[in-house]
Amino acid sequence: MNRPLLVCVPVFGQIEYTHALIGDLDREGVDFVIIDNRGDYRPLGGERVVTPGTNLGWAGGSNLGFRTAFAEGYRNAVTLNNDTRLSRGYFDGLLDERLPDGVGAVCGVYDDRGAHPALLSEHTGDAADYTPRDVYRDLRVVDGTGLLLTRDAFIRIGELDERTFGRFAWGADVDLCMRLRTAGMSVVATERSFLNHFGRKTASAEIGRLRYGVRGFLGMSRGLTRVHGRGWTHQTNTVSFERYDLDTHRLLGTDTPRRLLEVTKPAA
Repeated sequence: MNRPLLVCVPVFGQIEYTHALIGDLDREGVDFVIIDNRGDYRPLGGERVVTPGTNLGWAGGSNLGFRTAFAEGYRNAVTLNNDTRLSRGYFDGLLDERLPDGVGAVCGVYDDRGAHPALLSEHTGDAADYTPRDVYRDLRVVDGTGLLLTRDAFIRIGELDERTFGRFAWGADVDLCMRLRTAGMSVVATERSFLNHFGRKTASAEIGRLRYGVRGFLGMSRGLTRVHGRGWTHQTNTVSFERYDLDTHRLLGTDTPRRLLEVTKPAA
């Protein structure tokens, strides 16, 4: 068995978001599995559902998806938040053979101004209306909203660290990217793929948005300091990043998260 991709969607309630996302997954024709952390998911039809019997959290649910994918012979695995909607051809973009050699992790760009600004797209509308661009960004780190991990990367560096980063595992994705780059693999975001991210719906509904943000950030800061030392902020801070042509790998220029935050600012 040598299938290209399994998409893992860890969920904890918020079933309406998952049901909406399934429409996109079916449209894209990909294999996917729902990791039902709360045990109350109601299937729409014949989708594959795994219920671990305990709440594994985002990192544990993602790791279960990674292990499932690679044990079943898939070449790539994606962990995807359920509170997202996808552009057409989203996974084709992540799997594009024109991406540079040595890539360990790939994600698309998105519209979430409250997350990783280096992943912001200038497109602020619906994912269904996104126009793909033959451009990729070479980044130090990305987040786990819609993260593809290759089988080679999984073999070389392993899975997400479930133990170090607290209840919500903020920073586990950053740590994964740092380990990839230390192993000589690159981390890129492709502008062929875009998603709408409605933003931290599951945990915010559970404990409140403010408490979630504070606890998540503290867990990330403590965890990254413990694993990578106090210099982790300098290793991950993206003041600027390079954009490349997907066909020729020619450097197109340097961009900044600050500019992207400015051009996507909502009108007053």
